[in-house]
Amino acid sequence: MLYGVFSPRPLATERANLNRLKKSIEWAEGEHHNVNYRNFSGGFFLDPRLPYTVDDCLYIDTSHDLLVLMTGCLYNRAELCHQFNLNSSPLSEPALVAQIYLQEGPSFVNSLNGDFAIVIYESPKNAFYLFRDHLGIAPLAYTTTGQSIYFASDIIGLCRTFSEGIRINMDPFIADYKVVDMTLTPNEKVLKLKAGHSLSYTAEGVTTKKYWEPERIKTDKTLSQEQMFSELKSLLKDAVHIRADQRFNAGAHVSGGIDSSLVAVLACKEFEKQSTFYGYSWSPSNCIPVNNELDERDLVKQTCEMAGITPVHIHVEVNDFIELTKNSMNSFMYFHEEKVLEMAKTHKTNLLFNGHGGDEFISYGSLGVDSDLLFNFQWKTFLKKNPLSNPRKIIKYLVFRVLFPAVNYIPSSVKKSYDKAMWLFKKPYRKLHQKTYKRYYCYRSRRKYQLGLLYNYHLPERTECWTITGYKAGIQYRYPLLDKRIVEYILKVPSKLLVKDSKYTRIILREISEGLLPNAVRWRLGKKDPAFFALVNSQTKDRGLLFINEIDDFKANPSLYFVDFALVEHEIKQFEEDDKYPASNKLLGDILAFKALHELSKSYEKSIEE
Repeated sequence: MLYGVFSPRPLATERANLNRLKKSIEWAEGEHHNVNYRNFSGGFFLDPRLPYTVDDCLYIDTSHDLLVLMTGCLYNRAELCHQFNLNSSPLSEPALVAQIYLQEGPSFVNSLNGDFAIVIYESPKNAFYLFRDHLGIAPLAYTTTGQSIYFASDIIGLCRTFSEGIRINMDPFIADYKVVDMTLTPNEKVLKLKAGHSLSYTAEGVTTKKYWEPERIKTDKTLSQEQMFSELKSLLKDAVHIRADQRFNAGAHVSGGIDSSLVAVLACKEFEKQSTFYGYSWSPSNCIPVNNELDERDLVKQTCEMAGITPVHIHVEVNDFIELTKNSMNSFMYFHEEKVLEMAKTHKTNLLFNGHGGDEFISYGSLGVDSDLLFNFQWKTFLKKNPLSNPRKIIKYLVFRVLFPAVNYIPSSVKKSYDKAMWLFKKPYRKLHQKTYKRYYCYRSRRKYQLGLLYNYHLPERTECWTITGYKAGIQYRYPLLDKRIVEYILKVPSKLLVKDSKYTRIILREISEGLLPNAVRWRLGKKDPAFFALVNSQTKDRGLLFINEIDDFKANPSLYFVDFALVEHEIKQFEEDDKYPASNKLLGDILAFKALHELSKSYEKSIEE
């Protein structure tokens, strides 16, 4: 967890802001280390529950007057040392970065594969750079003031430091309700360095550069389906292997879904000498599905028994939300993941593997696939996927999945669904971020859709939050399905290779998991966890009732500027007077959300003790 300030001119008046930034980031277990070098000042935090040392974060090459500060990990050390003729054994990762930078300059970042935020200061040239990894796993944000640039891994901490006189922008926290610009922060003066980008800062100001260009990848029409399965299986195994740092005590998220299950199984194999490998499930221990629906916990049990994983399930009570909502800023309102972190800390697990990013790439569904098949005249494969025996399905797909996206037409029903979710918002705040909105719904190919998913930057939203929350809990996350090599490989795959039959999509992981996962998981249709949603549905009303009498407090909070409290009060009155009020779960679910946002904004606006 790093932070700092650089100025092309000697630092003089930055001490107060820098101290506030440090205070906004620190946590009870965090061990702070100062870094002051020429025109740079800042530092980083270690956590004693993680195996990192000062050398993993900082390197200063006095002979070249070069400073490297970094957080995160590089996964291709061996390749880098071979490529640049370096001896790996004595080099820390910051030292390795320094050596490659001295050979390649800022373009060195193209050679890296990892989850990283890197700061480089080359004093003789007065050159200052920030680099963020290809997929944006590691968070990094910056702001300028006067002649100085401030940066931090803790995005909220940086926003709070420079928040005086600025109303909090709540859009980043209400993305579950509406389509927002995921590159924004709560403070309009603070910007995220985008995934796959670098930044240079001089007296003339900030220059950002996109160093990763996956849109340049060409479709490989020579690929066969069997070759694709074989090569991706090897890539996935290696992606897990290079993330399996044996200094850690590892565990994994596990569910009834194929993405997290396969990652968990492969990770467990890498830590076979570990006495217990825990699989953490959001499927709750204290609820059962209704109407005899599939119980995802049975699938979790099957996977864990097959792989030698010890399953543990979250346990959530209604009253837990009193404390969970109070901690909304620190947890980013990922309440159920906070429960996972509590269990992981009890087990002394400090590395968690996760299947995030599978849906977008290696475990991709079918959006844009039909477009590719039709526009490339692969009609036989199209009919294999969409047989003539179901003409209504074909017509529906042709209209809604091919024609409308291709002509950039978004049906009004889509916007209405968002309006329905935002029913308690004031009308001016129901607007959707159009650029992002169109990327989700307007495309002529699978490739364009997947690139849109990258450039909507919704993937880093979770990784940013979990990196910060996890680090302060003494836990790090690993996302093998977001290995840049896997993403690049999927982008070159012709869509016809993703078709098996009319029943199954997401065929890559289904096929390559043979012998690793139970068939009940491999060939499961759908992703819904009935036990989880049964818990949410059964508790929503009581969770909201905990806070229904706090509406006046919410109303007085200027940060909840987007909420139509006149309408909220009207609906509450209807609910209290009508036993058959039809929208009780919807209303009380939103009240719970407003409570969380209320507590988040209070914590955000609290004075930073100096």
